[in-house]
Amino acid sequence: MKTNIKKLLKISMLLVSSLLIATASASVYTQMFLKARVGVAGVSLQWREGTNQNATAQIAGSLCTISGLDGIAGQTVTFDDVVRIKNAGSKTVTFNITVTKCEGYTANLTSIFVEIYESTIKKATLVVWNGSIGDPLTNLLINSGSEWTLTWKVTWNNNAVTSDYVDVELRLDVKS
Repeated sequence: MKTNIKKLLKISMLLVSSLLIATASASVYTQMFLKARVGVAGVSLQWREGTNQNATAQIAGSLCTISGLDGIAGQTVTFDDVVRIKNAGSKTVTFNITVTKCEGYTANLTSIFVEIYESTIKKATLVVWNGSIGDPLTNLLINSGSEWTLTWKVTWNNNAVTSDYVDVELRLDVKS
C-alpha cells in the first residue's frame, strides 16, 4: 500500500509539473505600440461681425451674442447681415444648426426666421419660431474660405408691447 501512495504522489507531481510547463509555454505575448501627438487645432467655422447698423454682434470665440433685434408690433422687420459664418479652414465643413431655445413672450410673437445667404444666394432658412420652434437645418456644406451672412426676419403681432421679448439660442454642430 505504501508503494501505491508513493507512485500516486510521483504521478501527481509529474502531472502538476506538466501543467505548469504547458501553461507557461502556452502564454505567448505579442506587443503593439501606439504613439500620438495631441495638439490644439484651429476652429474651421468662425463668427464674423456683419454690416447691420441696428443690431450688434459681440463675438468671443465660439460664442456670438446679438443685441438690437427689436421688431415692431404688427410688422415684419428684416435685419440684413447681422452676423456671418466664415469657414477659415482648408476644407469644406459640414454642420447643423439647431434652435435650442426660444422663450419669453411667445404669445405675442408671430415668427422669427433666419435666412442664410452665400453672397446673394439663399442657402437655407431656419425657423426659429413660427408658433413653435422649427426643425434643425442639417448637413449644411460651407466651402473653405466661404462666408455666409445671416439675415433675421422678426414679426410681432399687433398685441406686442415694448416690454415683450424672447431669448433665442442656436447651436451649430460642426461635423469632423
